[in-house]
Amino acid sequence: MQLPPALRLAVERELSAHPLAALRVAAEGLSLGYRGPRKGQHPPAMSSAVERAAYLAVRMPATYAAVHRALRWAAEGTGFAPQTALDLGSGPGTALWAACELFPTLATVAAVERDAELAHLARRMTSDAPLAALREARWHVTNLNAALPAGQCDLVLCSYALNELDSAERVDVIAKAWARTSQLLVLIEPGTMAGFANILAARTQLLAAGSRIVAPCPSQQSCPMAANDWCHFAARVERTAEHRRLKQAELSYEDEKFSYLAVARENILTADSATGANAARIVRHPQLHGGYAQLTLCSEGKIAQATVTRSHKDDWRRLKRLGWGDRW
Repeated sequence: MQLPPALRLAVERELSAHPLAALRVAAEGLSLGYRGPRKGQHPPAMSSAVERAAYLAVRMPATYAAVHRALRWAAEGTGFAPQTALDLGSGPGTALWAACELFPTLATVAAVERDAELAHLARRMTSDAPLAALREARWHVTNLNAALPAGQCDLVLCSYALNELDSAERVDVIAKAWARTSQLLVLIEPGTMAGFANILAARTQLLAAGSRIVAPCPSQQSCPMAANDWCHFAARVERTAEHRRLKQAELSYEDEKFSYLAVARENILTADSATGANAARIVRHPQLHGGYAQLTLCSEGKIAQATVTRSHKDDWRRLKRLGWGDRW
């Protein structure tokens, strides 16, 4: 996956304002922060313009890919066509770019970001965006545990932000996010055990509040990974030349691991999603062998193994189009 052309140009424009050597130093500092003892759960602070620019190159593409994939899976089978969106903990607006790419029906979007400089950067980057909703986005500079914008939105997003809050703050933010959701709420966290723990706690809270899980869980039953495993997925993102230079990386791609949860109010559920059709999800990379493949599936509150052979022609053809994270 690549960033959309307009966003890629905006990133390149920001990078061009800084010397390559300074960007490399800032990128290395960010990478060390993410690899620190808390294993990336609390992102390193960005206190300078060059650090924020380095973030655009080394982290924004991976975050965009994860959000894009989670939103695509969340909307699958629902016919979802939102008009309004709210992004909580927006950073430089990554999730809003992904949402507008997937849902061109969006007419009004708003974002909450505590860092005034990041919000200013996001406004600058969206000034030439192809979709009017991005160009005219409303930015609210405030903490997530403060008062959020009033009213409801069709789509509410909160990506890579819950991990920056303590447990009491997370409960409060999730409750306020759900109260502002008229149709679909999507939460995305790092694909670590700690990130999944945040998603799992949100899952319990939101089910108690009356929400309906749309993805990734194929049912509303207890999570079969809660005891000794963690549910996560991966999005592959193509590294740009700038990305490779700043990270001094050889591979042309990287895989971003993430956990996510999408919950809805009943009014967006189609017969497909409401009745649990196709009620299984591939939760590990399919293991491909000579004449057969082995799948690890989550279905009806259980983790099960399934074997697909070449003799099952329809399933075999379908498997070629699907992978880790897709419905089965």
